[in-house]
Amino acid sequence: MSGLFEDMTRTEYTIDEIGLKVPLSDFERPKDYYSKIRERTYTGDEYADMCFFKDRGTALYDKRWKSAKAVIDLIAAEIDIDPETCGLYLYALVQTCGEFSSPLVEKMRTWFDRSGDKVKLKKRIAELEAQLDALRSALKV
Repeated sequence: MSGLFEDMTRTEYTIDEIGLKVPLSDFERPKDYYSKIRERTYTGDEYADMCFFKDRGTALYDKRWKSAKAVIDLIAAEIDIDPETCGLYLYALVQTCGEFSSPLVEKMRTWFDRSGDKVKLKKRIAELEAQLDALRSALKV
């Protein structure tokens, strides 16, 4: 379990050439990586295998994207955001001046803020009821 957090570079954000923050990928290659591969000749079987692996990778990506989209839709529906009217904005982070935002996260933050206020209000009501009981008992004496 301790080895899980040894390589934290995978979760860091970097600035790309355009100026946006993007997550690091385990699959990024140096620029000269493909020049060595281009010089080699391939057989028809090797091309077929490469297409097979490419298609499997694409299918796996598509399944993961659709699964993640379904989970996001469920969460959005629970907090009263209609995924049909929100569009793709729901599934992406919007970056403004280095800060990320999302309608889903913003709605969740307001929901959590309100639930924290409810707890505070319940405590305050309990305190006021205790004071009211003390005043009633004082009036009876």
